Amino acid sequence: MLSGSISRDFAEKIGDALAGARRKGIHITAGAGSCDMEAQQFSDLPTEEDQTPQGRPHHLETPPGPRDPGSHDGTSRLCYFLDGVQSTREIGRIEMSPVVVATVAAAIVNRDDRRFSRVKMESPPAVVQAVILPRSAGESGVEAFWELLLEAGFSELSPDEVPSSEHLVLDSVEYIDEQDPSDYVGMRERARGRVRSLRERLEGGMLGMWELDDRVLDSDDWIAVDGQLQDLPESNRRAVGLIKNVARPEFVGRDVGMLLDLEPGMRTTSFVPDWQLRRSPGDHRTSWYLRMWPPQQGADALGSLMRVEAPRDTEPDQIDEISRWILAERAPLAKPDPRWPAMIYPIHYVEKILKPLVQGSARTYARLERQLAEDSPANGRN
Repeated sequence: MLSGSISRDFAEKIGDALAGARRKGIHITAGAGSCDMEAQQFSDLPTEEDQTPQGRPHHLETPPGPRDPGSHDGTSRLCYFLDGVQSTREIGRIEMSPVVVATVAAAIVNRDDRRFSRVKMESPPAVVQAVILPRSAGESGVEAFWELLLEAGFSELSPDEVPSSEHLVLDSVEYIDEQDPSDYVGMRERARGRVRSLRERLEGGMLGMWELDDRVLDSDDWIAVDGQLQDLPESNRRAVGLIKNVARPEFVGRDVGMLLDLEPGMRTTSFVPDWQLRRSPGDHRTSWYLRMWPPQQGADALGSLMRVEAPRDTEPDQIDEISRWILAERAPLAKPDPRWPAMIYPIHYVEKILKPLVQGSARTYARLERQLAEDSPANGRN
């Protein structure tokens, strides 16, 4: 669970800002219930790769098709594992502007002689809590509450900054060209997207610190990151990203059929996704698909596929070697997680130790909602 002092400090700071809002006549309506926004059915905001029409990927091996990486010998040089989790809840709103609170947590775990141990870092913090408001939408009440949060001890975050404070206030529409203050649903979705970006930035900061660790510099150990490699430093040649959701394949045309028919233990030829090249031709990673298990009963043919990301210019021989490491990580199974066919156990382990950190914040959120409800005009308080 969250450290009691961190959780109380977060709630107390927001409580101070709410008291200041009451004195200034800023009415904040209590939320309808502390419902986890991660579990709600949003029409997901466009991710980076969805923002441009999908085109044909740039194939690095020709002709495109299946490849056999060879049989693994049960060994893997993946010795470190990075993952992050998040929890997002709406506790109230200022007119039509949602007041969202979130907790994100990330960790790196080291496996040594089949034993897992958490890597301790001085920075960034393992747990970050934030209040997310649509500040740039221009509503005066939101701007005033933002200033009250800063006075209460919250910190802002610059565009390229790795979180260094445990308590942040974030603008959910900071990077949106046109904001509609009446688009309540859209602002909630953008707040959730902002939380996802915060988690990715926290994970990226941890990856940057990992590569500077003396134990890493003096070894040949690699790190497996759950998800895409965000802003991978050019100096870091020993990181791979494991993307377990392949709901939107990067292939088009006949290549999709090849992907669906890929046999267990086989990989595709390597490629660069079209959206990565469009975003920045010089900033891309090498990708390939790896079939972990046969398609499971009740699941489609994409369910046991993993997209792997590695540093650019990764050669085919090394792609085969990395694929064999990942295939060796299939045991033990990552059950009971329903995503186990495309998930390695060490990532499941990291997620398992992180989830209590964000789930434990539910009581904090419920306490803030009660405070808002008590301050409502219906209870005779203004």
